[in-house]
Amino acid sequence: MKIRLYTTDKCPFCKEMREYFEADNIEFTEVNVLKAVNKAEFDKIREVSGADSVPIILVGKNILVPDRSFRTIKEGFEITKKILSDNT
Repeated sequence: MKIRLYTTDKCPFCKEMREYFEADNIEFTEVNVLKAVNKAEFDKIREVSGADSVPIILVGKNILVPDRSFRTIKEGFEITKKILSDNT
C-alpha cells in the first residue's frame, strides 16, 4: 500500500512524522507542498480533505489530517500502521 506524506521544509511535525516512518522502515513518498510541481496534487488533497495544515498522510485511499484524524504525530503514525496492517 502506498503512503504519501505531504510536508513543508520547515514543519517540525513533518520532520517528526518522517522520522517515525524511517525508524520503522515504512516506505513512503514525501511530497513537499511548497514546490510548484506538487501544487495541483496538494490542491486536490486539500479539496477532498478540507485541510490546509501538514503533515497530511495519504495511506491508500485514507487521508489522515492533523487535528481531525490525529491529535499527535505519534497517534498519526500509529493510525497509519494500523491501516497498513489491516490491509496486508
